[in-house]
Amino acid sequence: MAAVAAAARAFASETPADLKPTIAPPGIWVTPHFFDRRPTTAKLESSADHHWLLLERQINAAENQTFSHVVRQILTVSGVQNGANLSIDFNPAYQSLTLHWARIWRGAEHLDRLDANKVKMIRQERDLDRYILNGEQSAVLVLDDVRVGDIVDYAYSVDGANPIFAGRFSASVRAQLHEPIERLLTRVLWPSQRRLYTKAHGCTIQPTVTQKKEFFEYTWDLKQIAGIRLEDSQPVWYDPEPWVQLSEFKTWADVNQWALALFQNTSSLSSELSQKISEWKRMVIREQQILAVLRFVQDEVRYFGIELGESAEKPGDPSVVFSRRFGDCKDKALLFVSILRALGMEAYPALVNTVSCQSIQEWQPSADVFDHCIAVVQCDHQTYWLDPTAGYQRGSLGDHYLPNYARALMISPKTTELTVIPQAAGLPLTTTTEYFQLGGRAQASTLKVVTLAQGRDADNLRALFATQKRSEIEKKYLQLYSELYRGIKMSSPIELADNETQNRFQTTESYLIDKAWIRSGKDETYRCEFYPYAIASLLKKPADTMRRTPLGIRFPEHQLLRTEVTLPEAWLPEVDSKPISDPAFFFQKTCRCAGNRLVMEYEYRSLADSVMPNRATQYLQSVSEAAHSLGYSLIWR
Repeated sequence: MAAVAAAARAFASETPADLKPTIAPPGIWVTPHFFDRRPTTAKLESSADHHWLLLERQINAAENQTFSHVVRQILTVSGVQNGANLSIDFNPAYQSLTLHWARIWRGAEHLDRLDANKVKMIRQERDLDRYILNGEQSAVLVLDDVRVGDIVDYAYSVDGANPIFAGRFSASVRAQLHEPIERLLTRVLWPSQRRLYTKAHGCTIQPTVTQKKEFFEYTWDLKQIAGIRLEDSQPVWYDPEPWVQLSEFKTWADVNQWALALFQNTSSLSSELSQKISEWKRMVIREQQILAVLRFVQDEVRYFGIELGESAEKPGDPSVVFSRRFGDCKDKALLFVSILRALGMEAYPALVNTVSCQSIQEWQPSADVFDHCIAVVQCDHQTYWLDPTAGYQRGSLGDHYLPNYARALMISPKTTELTVIPQAAGLPLTTTTEYFQLGGRAQASTLKVVTLAQGRDADNLRALFATQKRSEIEKKYLQLYSELYRGIKMSSPIELADNETQNRFQTTESYLIDKAWIRSGKDETYRCEFYPYAIASLLKKPADTMRRTPLGIRFPEHQLLRTEVTLPEAWLPEVDSKPISDPAFFFQKTCRCAGNRLVMEYEYRSLADSVMPNRATQYLQSVSEAAHSLGYSLIWR
């Protein structure tokens, strides 16, 4: 990470001093709209530091030009701090920026703040910490003398579109913001000889359509729009912001034809790559070939994306990626697929949306809805969905975990629709066993913790120990137990056992506890506590319990915790069991005490990734019931 930070500093530098932005009036096709400069009557949050008066965007699809007009009123001192610096992003590889005006309205006074000499062109590379270099630049203007009550008013145009889309248009129209706005306007000029498809999501707004001589004019003009009421803990796929999708693609088959051209490798494989493929050909079993290629692409081709211009969507030549040993998801997917095809197997890249997942099934087909590329392999009457970008995966081919992306565009000549991705392989399971050997009230106690992770959990634990310092991990583990046991310390380093064949990763922790028994000053008793923190983290309630939107649940999750306690003397016998079943999760606690042996067992398994609002109350009652049963106290009189 230090190397990435250094690279980020290197790229976060100004462009040459003689490179200045263009300052000119808007294009003649633009019709700027006005705003009301009178004091706002909108109901704002008490913490609001600004108020949106106008957000205007006009798009000339035929010319690939977009005009933007932004007006906001500064309400507080913090609003001055946050709103007096203008930053406009664009990609100089295929776009140009023109600034039109930057003004401050103070009462009836109009103050011009646009000065070409004060505009700084900055290449920030904000995604470099995610190992992506995209070449974006920002035009930054620090406004002079901005005060509370001022209205900041600026406009600019961006010309150009990524040529990789071959002129096929797509965009989105916002229908509501997280904050109140007086006017939200989108205007699109659309060539009459081309077809535009629109689809509303989470709203029913319709545009005003006017037919001109050579184009249609679509206008969405929304006024006095309230802010979205946000709720916490929403599913990752849920989008609370209503919007309208614009696309020139009619079907997913059309999108597939576009993608096929991008992922078609016309170059012959290099001799270096061909030689490596010859080594894999010597393997007799096909699954072993696939596993070997997957390990190579995952482990030996590091993730780094140079997404400048067309390379933001078009994968690199497989031989080049193989030679330089780095690439982004689409580079690695095409390399993986190309090798398997050379080995005589059927394999295809597949595009997914890691956030919206199954929701894209309801979207208008478009080329810009995907944010990740994986691969699908068909071999010996089996279909495997694999991620060449994932790291530290082990086990058999059929047990490789893939997040629930739900839908994919398989880039194949036969594809006409999105493909459903089954969610079955590599499901997580973590079994933790705590062995307490309790001493007397004034004696030290010992604790051994054995954690066995399988499936996705094994991948994650393997990655944790491969990428972080062992001392830092041990410090975090120790801190967790120090919440309950004063004076606890790790008596030996963490032991690791990695069964790559079965994808099982095991850790063993050893602790010495000086004071497991804590004396109560009131009744002269001693108490020892046990609490399942890992299980408790899965039973947290959201801040917003009266739901209007879906409630997200960590899914898939399966945790087992067994705590075995050897007591210093015989204890009163006890048997207790608490099963709780809900459509969204299963929970069970079992406690048994006999002689000097106490055993507590917990199990939690999520059954869904979300709960709909009409079931939230029932679900949260079940969560509360399970959470209240957590923990156990031993009292020694």
